[in-house]
Amino acid sequence: MAVAIFTGFVLLLIALKPQSAPGVCVVGDVRVWLAARIPEELRTAQLDARRMQVGVGSAAIEGWEGLGDALVVAGRAFVRTTRRDTARAQALESGRFFQTSNLVYVPLGTQARDTWSVEAGTTLDTLWRQLAARYPDGVLAAGHVHWLQLRHYAIARPAIDGLAILDHATHYYTEPMENSADTWAYLVGVAAPARLLPSADTRYARLFARRPDGSLDLPVHVLVLKTSPTDPARAPKIEEAVRVGRAAGGSLLGGGTLALYPLQHLGICQDAFVSTGAGNPGLP
Repeated sequence: MAVAIFTGFVLLLIALKPQSAPGVCVVGDVRVWLAARIPEELRTAQLDARRMQVGVGSAAIEGWEGLGDALVVAGRAFVRTTRRDTARAQALESGRFFQTSNLVYVPLGTQARDTWSVEAGTTLDTLWRQLAARYPDGVLAAGHVHWLQLRHYAIARPAIDGLAILDHATHYYTEPMENSADTWAYLVGVAAPARLLPSADTRYARLFARRPDGSLDLPVHVLVLKTSPTDPARAPKIEEAVRVGRAAGGSLLGGGTLALYPLQHLGICQDAFVSTGAGNPGLP
């Protein structure tokens, strides 16, 4: 009887123990983005970049028609806009408030678990395999990186009209690969092992897309900068940025330091939502 009471007491303590706050958050669903649909629960929702440390995925500023490759850093979303009715098609847009169909981010104030010094001469593919080997549950990496050769590309049309991306890649990717030598960019991406992640875990299913061959399609977005950062420990400012792109795996790295946020405490979060109505909340 005493053992049963003690066991019940222990189980009660476990049940009442506060759960760890998510170290990395997921909003939306990459499968919905690949299907070129807008998640109904996010159709009129606005998110606040100032509530995020860093993030990567898709974003639109002032309307879904501009939904493009994006990253979040320094309290702003940086987007390679897909608007085709303006002179700024494929240009850089930036703002505090944005919409998204899929995003993974680190909540503001979260401390990096570790750092990684990038070895000169390493390809992006090699670096991502190294990170995946150290973090078998996946990791989000962010930081300034020098590139000996940076190859990057971007989606050119918004995936919002039901035309699946993987079945119509030539419709969405119409611009040539961009090549830059001896350049700096702020990187935000997610590395994970090639093994199958838990299919029953909806958090991972929302985050990781599958390529036709079954491998994981891991996002690695870069904010290309005009020049080398004066202080690599400081997040980039809007006036230092040139464009957003998705880095190709064969890109050659020249050095840098990445902050690492493991995905062990991955959560489906709502802390960055500021509005469920259309339009900017009106804050600066």
